[in-house]
This record gives sequence, C-alpha cells and structure tokens, in this order.
Amino acid sequence: MQPIIGVACTKMFFPNNNLDQYFYVGSGYVDGVARTGGVPYIFPLLTVKDAPFRAMIESLDGLILTGGDDPAPHLYGEEPLQGLGEVEYERDLAELEVIRLALEMKKPILGICRGMQILNVAAGGTLIQDIPSQVPGAFQHAQKGSRQYGAHKVTLQPGVVAEALGKTEILVNTSHHQAVKDVAPGFRATGVAADGVIEAIESLDGLHVGLQWHPERMWAHDDNMLKIAEAFVGKCKQLKMQSL
Repeated sequence: MQPIIGVACTKMFFPNNNLDQYFYVGSGYVDGVARTGGVPYIFPLLTVKDAPFRAMIESLDGLILTGGDDPAPHLYGEEPLQGLGEVEYERDLAELEVIRLALEMKKPILGICRGMQILNVAAGGTLIQDIPSQVPGAFQHAQKGSRQYGAHKVTLQPGVVAEALGKTEILVNTSHHQAVKDVAPGFRATGVAADGVIEAIESLDGLHVGLQWHPERMWAHDDNMLKIAEAFVGKCKQLKMQSL
C-alpha cells in the first residue's frame, strides 16, 4: 500500500492580482514522492481560524516541509538582526502547529532548507539569522546560477542521510543565508560543511530529518540524490504497514 505524503505549501500572489492568494509548491518535491512510490498530497498551510490541522496530519503517512522565507527570530528567543530577510509570520504559526502535531503523532518529517530550520525551531532549537554576517570565513551559501547542481561539499555522520546516499561526503547545491545554530533537543547534526555550517539534522529515533540543501532540485537529474526521497517514502510505507 502506497504511503500518503503531504507536501507543505504556502501562499503567494500572482502578478497583476493583488487580491487573491494561491497555494503553491515547487514541482520537484511532488515529483520525488511520486517517483519513489509515494502518493503526493498538496498540504496547504492554512491561516484560517481553527484550521483542521490535526485531522489533516492524521490522514498522512509523512510530511515534507519545503523552502521559503526566514522564520521570525522571536520564535526562538532572539531579536531581528540587520541581515534577517523577509518573514512570513502567518506561515510560521501554521507550520509550527503542523510540525508539533506531526511530532506528537510520530509522523516522519523531511524538512528541506527553510523546512529544516522551522523543524529545528519547532523542536526547541535556534537559528543563525544571517550566515554572511554571523559566520566568519563562511562559504557562499547563496549559490549564484545552476542551483540544480552541487556547489560545496558536506561531510556526513552515520545516520539516515548517510545510509540513504551510501556516502560520507557529498556535493550539494546551496540557496540559503540562514542555518541551524543550536540543534534542538532530541536531534543531532549529521551533516556539516567545511566552514562549520550545519547542513543536516536528524532526530535520535531517525523519524525526522532536515536538509539545508535542495535535493528536490538535484534529484531531477541525479538518481543518487533521489535516494533521499526513496528512503523517506520507504520509511513512511514501513510505518504505515506496521500500523495496519
């Protein structure tokens, strides 16, 4: 039986229409789920009062958290620094509620880029608000051009990601200016760039994984990177079968 995977999506305005908002998500996330045996469902991050998030999460076998704007710093006990980017606070609130429900129900989570950051915040961790101004000697983490291809290396520690990829060092793409600072309780860093920026986190039970790079852009042409989606969907399927 195929697992149902929710892909979190947020709102945007289309050009020449500043009245109506639309839910959207990059097709790479959805394609990766479908290619590896999952049933992708678009999961809207609703901002209406009393959104039925509990029922929505109960219907899923796993959840993918996608990229986007910076989480609001006060959510992890900090004031906004000059390098902070755009904040979408309604999304923050909706996503935090969704993540906490998914953690409570022990639903597998794959957080990508912002998804890793908000997962870490929801679980009690903190963030580097702006890598260029806060990390001396940092690499260029906002890659210029060809973002579907690798730009810098990441060293992996034993865990879900290393096992899925079958490697201890990988080349990843990069499109971010924030990163995990203090890893949340119950999680550990399993991927680090040579400049010290954390690139992967995993919960101690292996159910929840965060990646700072964008594998969904790479797995369109890189079958090895697609193994991340395959491992995640496989775990969701395994847990679904065990619950039947």
